[in-house]
Amino acid sequence: MIALVSMIGASGGSPEKATIEALVVGISATLTTDLWLWMLQIVGAPPANWALVGRWVAWMPRGVFVHRLIVATPSIRGELAVGWGFHYVVGVAYAAFYLAITRLVFAITLLVAPWFVMQPALGLGFFAARTPHPSVTRIINISGHAAFGVGLYLGVILIGFL
Repeated sequence: MIALVSMIGASGGSPEKATIEALVVGISATLTTDLWLWMLQIVGAPPANWALVGRWVAWMPRGVFVHRLIVATPSIRGELAVGWGFHYVVGVAYAAFYLAITRLVFAITLLVAPWFVMQPALGLGFFAARTPHPSVTRIINISGHAAFGVGLYLGVILIGFL
């Protein structure tokens, strides 16, 4: 999780800022989800049962990870609070993952420039179709831009040390 937080640290490079970014995005996204689920209840959808999620999580330290039917599993004191807490922890973790992935995907999407602008302008065709080995050229393009994404990640970590 520390590496993930470092990767999303493009908002200034520090792990503290990256953590705050993940918390704000994760909590706001989870609150939005909860608001949507509440609105669905107004039209008759069943409510989310975070107590059952809490029960599932609370049984994990006891070595039980899979239940035949969670409603038949004995309840645990505080399972509703555990369920809600887990719901928001997962939301923040998803946000951190999203923010990290979007930085890498950004680097990969930069392939639009060489494949649709530069290579055609050089007479190499779209997606390097007119090169001697188009598949090899594409693999080199993809790997180079993935390396650029890794470089962005490493640069953000480096900024954190400055």
